[in-house]
Amino acid sequence: MLLAQQHYWPTPIDLLTIALFAVGLLLVVVFGFTFMALDVRRWMRSFRRGLVIVTNYLPGIPRWARTQTPRCLIALGLRLPCKEFDVLRAYREKVKKLHPDRGGDNTRFLRLQENFEQALAFVRQEASAAENEQSSQSGTG
Repeated sequence: MLLAQQHYWPTPIDLLTIALFAVGLLLVVVFGFTFMALDVRRWMRSFRRGLVIVTNYLPGIPRWARTQTPRCLIALGLRLPCKEFDVLRAYREKVKKLHPDRGGDNTRFLRLQENFEQALAFVRQEASAAENEQSSQSGTG
């Protein structure tokens, strides 16, 4: 009687096949995720123009929602909508840190002063525009 040969598993060919299959599966997942992310980003970018068109043609959207926050308000740490009181409060908090008499830098203080004046003018202009819109709506109704 012949002795049966013992076969050991996995053979080198089996290991190579399993490794190629695992690498292929990993590549499919990675490429699939990458292409999906790129496609979603392209899809989201396609909405930009549509949103611009909608915000320009719908009169029911408040004025503050139609524009981005100006740089002068961002410098004070504010976002729209805000009132004159908010601008003054934010300015006072920043002045305590940046005033040259308290050890602050003079150029940064002057830049803050300029941003404050612009923000105050902007908020006052927005408030008067909102009052005009409200009076024109109440006058026509």
